[in-house]
Amino acid sequence: MHLDTMTMSVVNLSVTAIVAAMLLLTWGRAGWEQAGGPRFVGAWGLAMLTHVAGAAIVLGAALANEVNLVTIGASIAILAVALKWDAAREYAEHERAPFWIMFGPVGFIVLSHSGFVESLDARLIVGCIFFAAYNFAAALELRRIGDRQLCWPAVSLLVLVGLSYLSWIPFILVVPIQTLGEAFTIAWLPAVALVTMLMRVALAFIVLSMAKEREEQEQRRDALTDSLTGLPNRRALFEVADAVGERRVLGGTPVSVLIFDLDHFKDTNDSYGHNFGDEVLKIFAMIAERDLKENAIIGRLGGEEFAAILPGIDAKRAVAAAERVRRAFSNAGAFVNGLAVGATVSVGVASDTDVDADLSGLFRRADAALYVAKRAGRDRVAILESDENVFPGTTVRSSPTRARKRPVPRRPLQTV
Repeated sequence: MHLDTMTMSVVNLSVTAIVAAMLLLTWGRAGWEQAGGPRFVGAWGLAMLTHVAGAAIVLGAALANEVNLVTIGASIAILAVALKWDAAREYAEHERAPFWIMFGPVGFIVLSHSGFVESLDARLIVGCIFFAAYNFAAALELRRIGDRQLCWPAVSLLVLVGLSYLSWIPFILVVPIQTLGEAFTIAWLPAVALVTMLMRVALAFIVLSMAKEREEQEQRRDALTDSLTGLPNRRALFEVADAVGERRVLGGTPVSVLIFDLDHFKDTNDSYGHNFGDEVLKIFAMIAERDLKENAIIGRLGGEEFAAILPGIDAKRAVAAAERVRRAFSNAGAFVNGLAVGATVSVGVASDTDVDADLSGLFRRADAALYVAKRAGRDRVAILESDENVFPGTTVRSSPTRARKRPVPRRPLQTV
């Protein structure tokens, strides 16, 4: 069955419009204001719909033989591919670039009326360059992500589309197209329209798959993240503990576990309110992230309890790290939002160099060390060498400064 260029062009636009509507409806069902994957789908659908508008104007201009109208339609089509590039930037979590979005379509119109690009051939060449550039730029944005398997098919298709636009340039130079009517007499143009339509549809379905992958990753991240502090939650921390414990590559290298418990935290909540207590928890989380370096994995066990896994850190360095956090939080928690809170933290430490070290055993030992620190008066670090013995020389590390009396909590004044 033979299809002429005009018929194939109409089919191309119709299919593209249907797929664009599908993407926009998918975005609408997820919520128009929702970011992440759904917004990427919506942005891509909007770009496809913009392409339909621009291509329809070009098609109408061809029938009416209006060259200036072709320029307007082509600039809208260039805007469409620029919006695809912007959608790729959003998926890659980069800032929007309005100037570069408009650079292509506006630049094409300016060049077309500048006197330098007057002929139809010249305008086609300039348009192909803009189309290719935006497709390559979109591919580059997705390539930078790199860790998602679905990005690579999208990158490959975008590069292929960009190359297909550039392939028109030598053809135009060898066989100049004088009028719009001549363009529609090219025998293989319907096949080109069919291939571009298939690539456009394939890209749309890849975009849907990428958005679904992003949404699943965000859901998993939310399930493994403590919403208050932004640290890994208990489940995430123990997943890491299992992974570290199963590694045979430790080869006798040490691993340490720290358990933190904020002292008298219930009194803080009762005296100042839960919102104030949340601020204290966030302050501690910030200090722990900042001061526990050396590839530490920090998480919130629940309530006022936190834990950290320190791969490759021996007992001495683990105690020093715990003491660093204890001291920093003691200073930061003395006054919170102008109130004398005197917040402190007790820390239990456990360390092992056994290649088959059971991290659940280390957690139990660190918890026992925490109990020792609390029994010894809180605001200090304790470490246990085994379940029975206390590590010599560092049984209990008290604050190097003089122990201060915890201020009596006072509720903030309330107005009636």
